[in-house]
Amino acid sequence: MSNVQTRELVASIRSEKAPLSGQKNRSSGNFSTEVLPTGTKRLLWEVEGGGVDPYDITFNVMRDVSAGTDPVELEGVITGNASRVVSARSLYIANPSGAQSSFVVKVYAIV
Repeated sequence: MSNVQTRELVASIRSEKAPLSGQKNRSSGNFSTEVLPTGTKRLLWEVEGGGVDPYDITFNVMRDVSAGTDPVELEGVITGNASRVVSARSLYIANPSGAQSSFVVKVYAIV
């Protein structure tokens, strides 16, 4: 019996360094974590790019609700964070802080 955890890429999304034009919070397009591997225990968030040390970048994850208020699902995410499982069709990166340029967020399922 092995307790080795595996990780599987479930989403990769480019985010701007600040909210998009005309947006209050949103800095990326939508991505989905709706379909996750069986037995997913946590989500792992990794940041690439941004023009600074990836650990200097923080962001929120919000859920896109049509004709409603978008709730914040996760706050203050940094690279290497393992969060609770959020399974949703339309999530986006919001309110990034610390980046000098656009960056990529990769979301992994930890099984």
